[in-house]
Amino acid sequence: MKEKYGGEKRVLNEELRERKARNFLYLITVKNLLEEFFSTENPFSVSLVDNDGVVLLTMGKGKTKKLFEEGLVIDLSIGNSAIYTAIKEKTPAEVKGKEHGSSFLSSWSCAAAPVFGKDGELKFVLGLSAENKDYPKYALGIISALAKAVENEVKLKDLLEEVELSRKYAEVISEGNKDGVLVLDANAKVLYINETGADILRVERKKAIGKHVSEIVDFTPVILRVFKTHKGYVDKEFIIDSPSRGLLHFLKTAVVLRNKDGEFAGVVDFFREIKRVRKFVTRYIGAEARFTFNDIVGNSPKLREAIRIAKIAARSGSSVLITGETGTGKEMFAQAIHFESNYSKGPFVALNCGAVPRDLAESELFGYEPGAFTDASKNGRPGKFELADGGTLFLDEIEELPPAIQTKLLRVIENKLVTRVGGTKSLKVDVRIIAATNKDLNKLIEENNFRRDLYYRLNVIEIKIPPLRERREDIPLLIEHFIRNFNAEFGKKIEKADSSFLKPLTEYDFPGNVRELQNIVERAVNLAEGDTLTEEHLPENVLRRKERKDTSLEGMKKELIEKLLRETQFNISLTAKKLGISRPTLYKLMKQFHIAKY
Repeated sequence: MKEKYGGEKRVLNEELRERKARNFLYLITVKNLLEEFFSTENPFSVSLVDNDGVVLLTMGKGKTKKLFEEGLVIDLSIGNSAIYTAIKEKTPAEVKGKEHGSSFLSSWSCAAAPVFGKDGELKFVLGLSAENKDYPKYALGIISALAKAVENEVKLKDLLEEVELSRKYAEVISEGNKDGVLVLDANAKVLYINETGADILRVERKKAIGKHVSEIVDFTPVILRVFKTHKGYVDKEFIIDSPSRGLLHFLKTAVVLRNKDGEFAGVVDFFREIKRVRKFVTRYIGAEARFTFNDIVGNSPKLREAIRIAKIAARSGSSVLITGETGTGKEMFAQAIHFESNYSKGPFVALNCGAVPRDLAESELFGYEPGAFTDASKNGRPGKFELADGGTLFLDEIEELPPAIQTKLLRVIENKLVTRVGGTKSLKVDVRIIAATNKDLNKLIEENNFRRDLYYRLNVIEIKIPPLRERREDIPLLIEHFIRNFNAEFGKKIEKADSSFLKPLTEYDFPGNVRELQNIVERAVNLAEGDTLTEEHLPENVLRRKERKDTSLEGMKKELIEKLLRETQFNISLTAKKLGISRPTLYKLMKQFHIAKY
């Protein structure tokens, strides 16, 4: 808002304060530049006027200071002037004496020059005024130079402020980064290291700045290779020998810096400890326990005893051997033990030894170095032991491991050191082993198919999970549990299972154990169109058990075959041997009697 006083226009004090606040950087810059300029008795004054013609500042000892008081609006109301001309035409201007067209200003001369912002727009005009007798001969040159100096000084301050802000942004980003960040110049001297990096390398940040990278650690920095090749890399694994700390295991990325001419200017080294990488990987692939002891359904004495021993095992760090037929829930027990153990914060990594090709078992367990064998990844790969570091490794069907691997497994369990295939350096791991089998390991030991010393090392705490046929009282509870789960999964509303559905199942032997029961209930829930499961939803092999026991020769033969198959856990070769027949003959009889493995 503007008001007139006499013939002059002025802005109110409040508006003047607001204009000064908005343009504080220019005001302080002009003051700083002109302090020395006016240190002597110069007979003129200099004014800073914004692009609306409002005088924001006037400095100097000349009498003209009174002509351009702060808050005055420079326009034609006070006569033609260099300041008004410079604002309108955005170029330097000079007006002397009677050129002002006003008798009031005829005894004065002035020169003015525009000050532009970084966007090229007119921001201010700087004006120099004096009485004609004191007016400097080179006034226009002087004020033009001062205006350019103000312009450049403000641009420099803006640039420095942007650089400082960028530096702060970079610092915030690097400090917030969980990776170590190390910035090195072209001579491998430390320009910057973030707090994470200093913690990982165990160095003092302030003392590290300016030193050669080899001076801040007690090993030969692998990043120096980049200074020889000028080529970076992404997510490369390094195992480094540190005299004071032993083996250091990193995943590193090196980014080469180049100047505007494309010349090598330094390196940014991003590095993280492999433990954090493993933790992320195992979490990403779902290597964590999902089951607890509360998920194990049943109240039978044998099951409760297995749970009791498992809870004791959870409180211990000793190796555990879980035995039981296929489908009894060995992995569920293993997960529950892990969940309640001191290793629960670490990963739960499971490996079915029977599903791994024998020639790949070693690399699967212990990992391999780049180029260790044909078709191996060029970057190498960690094994299950490394991935399970700090947690639990569950080895199912442990009896399937080849003898040579059993020997190496025993050594790893005893000394807690893993050496990758094709590697020479041993990595320390802290892994709790839970093994499982559906075979009689003692028999395998007698047959020289399993190492006795490995058996003793694994079988510190043995948990025997009973087959479902030995805890038939749990079948109704399990059926109810599975119905609830499948209702939620399939959007069904099954309310119950009637006696025609329950009775055949309680009389069934379940060669596939709990897994087979789960399969039967899942099938029934899918087939049911009402709210009750009945006999019609059961598979034929279950219903056949309701029929009267066949006492004929064929029936007795069938019963004997089924009995031996259960005893050998469907080991075809062993069953055929006990029957005194060949494997093809046994398969033929199984087909004839509709005997299937579940």
